[in-house]
Amino acid sequence: MPTSDNDLRFPYMKWAKTESFLSPYCLAQSGMPAPDQAFLGDPWLPELGHVGPEDLEARLGELFAVDPARVLMFPGASSAMLVAALRWFRPGSRVCSETPSYEPFRALPAYLGATTVDLERRAENRWQPDPAQAAQALAEARQLERRGSGPGHVFLSNLSNPTGVLTPPETIALLAAVAAEADDGVGSDDNNCTGGGLLISNEIYMEYVPPARRVHAHALAPNAVSIGSLTKAYGLGALRVGWMILGEGLAAERRHLEDMANLAYVNAAPVTIEAGLRALDALPTLTQPLRRVEVEARPHWERWLRESPLVETVLPEFGIIAFPRICGVDDTRALVRFLQAEFGVDVTPGEFFGAPGHLRIGCGVPEATLVEGLPRLGAGIEAYLSR
Repeated sequence: MPTSDNDLRFPYMKWAKTESFLSPYCLAQSGMPAPDQAFLGDPWLPELGHVGPEDLEARLGELFAVDPARVLMFPGASSAMLVAALRWFRPGSRVCSETPSYEPFRALPAYLGATTVDLERRAENRWQPDPAQAAQALAEARQLERRGSGPGHVFLSNLSNPTGVLTPPETIALLAAVAAEADDGVGSDDNNCTGGGLLISNEIYMEYVPPARRVHAHALAPNAVSIGSLTKAYGLGALRVGWMILGEGLAAERRHLEDMANLAYVNAAPVTIEAGLRALDALPTLTQPLRRVEVEARPHWERWLRESPLVETVLPEFGIIAFPRICGVDDTRALVRFLQAEFGVDVTPGEFFGAPGHLRIGCGVPEATLVEGLPRLGAGIEAYLSR
């Protein structure tokens, strides 16, 4: 990674757009490839102004069995995260953000002036967050130099990015309770209608999980928020269709979130909304490529992660990403450059997630790509270590 990127708050995204796909065997992606566009129909462009976000919100309300008034549509989950941060991560608030993590989990609260502390996921605990640690971190945040005295929030992903692990419902409920108790000592105010803190859960990878096993924070606690999208399991990142679902205690927050969205971008495009509606109606078809990966490609990936002597892995139960420790390697940025140049393999360095020495390795590719790519990856790591 060029040293000129060091002053960026989100260098991963620059890398992802320019350097993550340089090789014939790309195992760097965390989402499925784009599907066949037949689900959109022909023609599929709507009349301008014909549909609005309320149409998509109503459909999402049906899908998640919640009042559509608690559902907000966004042009991508990233927009939902930004609007949530603008609303709740103000100076004086405290944010306990998971690590290792996708960079916005660390960058957004700090950029907006919140007092930010770590919620450390550890491999020895199978990457599960510890509610007791979250409570302690939020309590200690009051003593930091910036003296965060406002409500304390917990900010995480589930499934976790980059580790791929599923955090169970009982842990999510405990984390929401920790946030609820981390109030500002003065009751509700304009910064947070509940007075206590919130659990904000980015669930864009949850669509990889079978419906009966999915864990949605908004359904587990009144002070919890779920953020989702069509990007990962369905390969529809190009549509920029995301959403936020509010817990029962946060319904009054809708007008504030709409106000933040109006400040940020005003409206999602009608084309995006119409395409999102058609995608939601075609989810059984859109999951078929993932089912093929699970049957054909993922077993090769699991075997390599379990059997390779070069890595230490917590193998996630669902999804297409894992985050192994590479034995004997501390600078995984240098390793990735070597793998790209000498072995034709792309993977993602752990430095982008705050965890040098790890690689995020994906399996959402055709079986033939893994059959050739994984041996190349192993040979490349071995060659790097023996230089």
